[in-house]
Amino acid sequence: MAFYLVKLVIFKTRRPPGTVAIVFWICGAFATENLPPLCAQEHSMTEQDYEHEELGVNRYTAPSITRIFQQLDELKPLPFDQLRRDYSQPAHGSREQMALIFGGLIADGFLLVACKKNDLVEDFGRNLLRQAQRLSVADRVTRHSASLTELAKRGEWPAVQNELMSTQTDVEQAMTELRDQKIAHLISLGGWLRGLEICAGAVEADFSPERAHVLSQPDLVDYFCEELKTLAPTVAHVPLFQKLRTRINAIKSTVDSPAAGVLGIAEIKKIHEAARESNQAIETNQ
Repeated sequence: MAFYLVKLVIFKTRRPPGTVAIVFWICGAFATENLPPLCAQEHSMTEQDYEHEELGVNRYTAPSITRIFQQLDELKPLPFDQLRRDYSQPAHGSREQMALIFGGLIADGFLLVACKKNDLVEDFGRNLLRQAQRLSVADRVTRHSASLTELAKRGEWPAVQNELMSTQTDVEQAMTELRDQKIAHLISLGGWLRGLEICAGAVEADFSPERAHVLSQPDLVDYFCEELKTLAPTVAHVPLFQKLRTRINAIKSTVDSPAAGVLGIAEIKKIHEAARESNQAIETNQ
């Protein structure tokens, strides 16, 4: 089984003061026929990158697509029928709730790709487009939705994966243009919570200490705990976000508790339950 040493580094950028950037350093053996090796690389900052950072939106604050793909790849074979869920998308809700749902839907797409469920991609694409319309970014997603379906029908899974990545990139860019950095962060949070539920469910179904290590990501949990503290009071005090804070704090306590960072089956079950309850709260807005 491939192994990764994943370290999340959170630091303050120099432009502007106080902007948070998250850097994933990913090392180790990762070679499949579909996915290229991934490792940390230096990045030349462009004017667009600086604009993103000024708004608190950059390639590190969006859902880490490559990281979720890596986690799912490490946990294969995945019990798809146990991990899948129906696409429950309320027609009405706050923009914040819609952002969380969109992020979770992207993570559902990762699961489809990892399990190569080409017969389900078309329905997924329709739901992705519907949710994009609720975020006023449908123009960024329409092309990707059609492409996802066609590529999946042909079994071109590396291309499907790339299309999902491009979808995320385009939505992130749209949030930047709308100067709506908090919505971008909530998309990230929704993707992380659904990805965590999927991965924790996969580990619980076939437990081993090595598989459990995939979920040992305390710095990432800390980041989202801190990010929830920055919400406007009118958002932070609604029941949904109060529940999310409680559940994510519970995940933090569980991840931080094991000696030597080794998560046991009891801790995995707690993480899975807290992530599942968070996603249920997002769907029902309660």
